[in-house]
Amino acid sequence: MANDTPTPQPAAAVKPGGQTSAEALSTAKQVEELADRLSACADSIHERVMRDIHRSQAQHHGEVPEPEQAVARALLDAEIELRQRADRLYADAAACIVASLGQSQQHLIALTLDAADKIKRITRIGDGITLVARLLGLAAAAATGQVLPILAAVDQLKTQLDVVAVHEAPPA
Repeated sequence: MANDTPTPQPAAAVKPGGQTSAEALSTAKQVEELADRLSACADSIHERVMRDIHRSQAQHHGEVPEPEQAVARALLDAEIELRQRADRLYADAAACIVASLGQSQQHLIALTLDAADKIKRITRIGDGITLVARLLGLAAAAATGQVLPILAAVDQLKTQLDVVAVHEAPPA
């Protein structure tokens, strides 16, 4: 308490457009930004499930077949869990800071933006379920504040996004 002057922090390099090359999840604000993006992914899940339910009702005279209901329930449960994990990241942002992840915040956010976009357009339900599971894994790993689980989750998310991209690519 003798010295109330804050210790200067090293400045992150600023890229064109105001972006920084700061390590991902190295500040509470960056953890909150990840929570924002995970919440947006949950929004995409909800939007997609509701669109699929309405489409199925139209195709089946107001009814939704049981297998499609089961998939919708599973995805809505995953949506709720993703929102809860994002909420915990907001609440515990300061505790989830990671010292040196070796990934840029911009890269991490780009992956979650890509995931939200792919959830809206995905055609293979198995790919969608796995993608949602990878987002849940990222949220859980981020909550630990530990580098290795976060890196593994980021890698798994990137791999699944690549798989979805291949499956969704137009025929050659």
